[in-house]
Amino acid sequence: MAYSLAAAYVFLRDVEHKLQMVHDLQTQTLPVEADELERCAVRMGYGAEDRKKAVESFQADHQRHTELVHRTFQSLVVEPKTSPVLKATLRLVGVSK
Repeated sequence: MAYSLAAAYVFLRDVEHKLQMVHDLQTQTLPVEADELERCAVRMGYGAEDRKKAVESFQADHQRHTELVHRTFQSLVVEPKTSPVLKATLRLVGVSK
């Protein structure tokens, strides 16, 4: 879980930085226009030769990372008493049994 969360953080920060470089703004919002989204996918390292597949792969990875972060946040902050992640972490550090 920790590795996946770290990978999600790195991926999402990279997306944010690439968007900021282009728009010179603080933003985490993906472009809506197809050509802008294609350029974003290519800047993120997704294949430039087949832009449709690049966009699909980029969007799938973005969704996967975003959902992982959301689920983790929900389990740690919104539902902390029932969080299996929190319970396992507390057991691991010796705070709970």
